[in-house]
Amino acid sequence: MSQAPANNEVSWSKSFTLLVALAGFMELFDGTVLQTALPAIGRDFGVSADAVAVTMAGYFAAVAGVIPLCTWIANRMGVRNAFATGVALFAIGSALSGMSAALTPLLVFRVIQGVGGAIMMTVGQLGVLRTAPKAKMLNVTAYLIWPALAAPVVAPLVGGLITENLGWRWLFWVNIPLSLIGVIWGWRQAPRLAPDGLGKRLDVVGAVLLATGLCTLIPALGLLNQGVNATRVVLLGLGFAATAAAVVWLLRAKNPLLDLRIYRIESFRASNFTGAIYRGIISAIPVIITLQFQTSFGWSAVQSGLVVTGIFVGNIGIKPFANYTVRRWGFRAGLTAATLVGSLALALAALVGASTPLAAIFMLLIISGAARSLGFTSYIGLQYADVPSEQMGSANPLSSTAQQLATALGIAGCVGLLAILQGWLGYSGFNWTLAVMAFALAYTLVPVRRLPRNIGSQVAVK
Repeated sequence: MSQAPANNEVSWSKSFTLLVALAGFMELFDGTVLQTALPAIGRDFGVSADAVAVTMAGYFAAVAGVIPLCTWIANRMGVRNAFATGVALFAIGSALSGMSAALTPLLVFRVIQGVGGAIMMTVGQLGVLRTAPKAKMLNVTAYLIWPALAAPVVAPLVGGLITENLGWRWLFWVNIPLSLIGVIWGWRQAPRLAPDGLGKRLDVVGAVLLATGLCTLIPALGLLNQGVNATRVVLLGLGFAATAAAVVWLLRAKNPLLDLRIYRIESFRASNFTGAIYRGIISAIPVIITLQFQTSFGWSAVQSGLVVTGIFVGNIGIKPFANYTVRRWGFRAGLTAATLVGSLALALAALVGASTPLAAIFMLLIISGAARSLGFTSYIGLQYADVPSEQMGSANPLSSTAQQLATALGIAGCVGLLAILQGWLGYSGFNWTLAVMAFALAYTLVPVRRLPRNIGSQVAVK
């Protein structure tokens, strides 16, 4: 406790915040960039595009499993050393993924890449949040939100261009020079925070149970679209059992890996329960739509990626007004508007077919992107509104784990649902999948409307 003030004396660095935002972009970009390359990788490996999608779920599972360890890693190594180590692991995983010759090695190397991505993103965010003034928290989270908005929708176009012109392996190899820049920049700009809780022992039981549960459950769910067999059922059971045991342990342990008691804070609970459902559905939209454009409409990787950037256009267009909307009308109003517009846009997307005018599809994606921007801004800004500074070290990894888990489960669940519905209905399975997603997104409006009107007002209102 006596060392905490030393951390507070370290000034917030806008330069390092930008680097962390870029690192977060790389982590999320590599999580979703394969969506336009799935058919090409499948052809090279002799498997279906749906089977390759398990590498996306495995990547996010690794991220979710390692994030809870990141506070301990940062305290042991220091923010600067831990950040640089994460970037280096990310680069190694990228290089090995690009050299993969089969699906299983690619999945393993994607896990290594996910571990590095989790460390560089979470440790970086922890360094920013520990030094940022409370009064600037909404602006700081605005810096950090850009990866969540930009990466998943830029990835299809960039991925399509690289896949068609250089080959899918370059999706990974391009990370190597970028990672080198990240190591050098991070070493110079990362805050030199004093050790915080250096003597605290690692919750080994919690770490093993949580990592086992998440890294087994999510890929197992992703593989269900390939059919049900004894191995997958066993893995699914093991994943559920380990995850449930981890939750029980974390609630009872004296010094748990993750302090679940932070969920008693209403604003944090809303952002990481209701917000997790919202994030899972929203994160799956570009994946489902990109697959629809390529496999159902017969578009090229570049054409489908270019159209999906309409979501990013909507993100950019609304971004200058997103913070204003939250400050002017509050978090609950922002979440209500984002959910209503987003679910309506998704319902309309369920009616889209190959004969739908391209301009109409692009405009619909722009509207969806605008709603996405407002929703992410509201949820991410709300989650730390009432969290005391001394609990930020627990809140940040807990929130990041929930977000990555939601993304992984959202993609795995929606792709799995798509595979099932396609088996029954053919290409119209895309439309029914989008319709189910629209209903699920609209349902999140129920808990949102139960939130106090002034929730998070000390952050939302100037």
